[in-house]
Amino acid sequence: MKSIRRLSFIGLGIMLVLTSCTSIKYLQIADGSKSDGTLTLVYEYGAFEKPVVQWDQAKQNATDKCKSWGYKGAEFFDVGVTNCIGYNGYGNCIRWRVIYKCQCTN
Repeated sequence: MKSIRRLSFIGLGIMLVLTSCTSIKYLQIADGSKSDGTLTLVYEYGAFEKPVVQWDQAKQNATDKCKSWGYKGAEFFDVGVTNCIGYNGYGNCIRWRVIYKCQCTN
């Protein structure tokens, strides 16, 4: 009986790992400065998500915003910054926000 229970827990653990969902994420413009020509874009994800960022859409949104300000295009900085925004009762992070900076170009 104990071995069946143990196998059930192991099976449940494997299912949790395998069911970590790939989730499509769209960067949203959260902040910007027309005079500096900069944008801040963000997305959030949870503990069981595997984020797949739609970079083409993000680039298009940033370019459109920059063009509305009179610039010709937009360029992302290479590195995003990830911050924990949610913790469980044990103090482990279970939700993150990823922030990217973008520069409008002439």
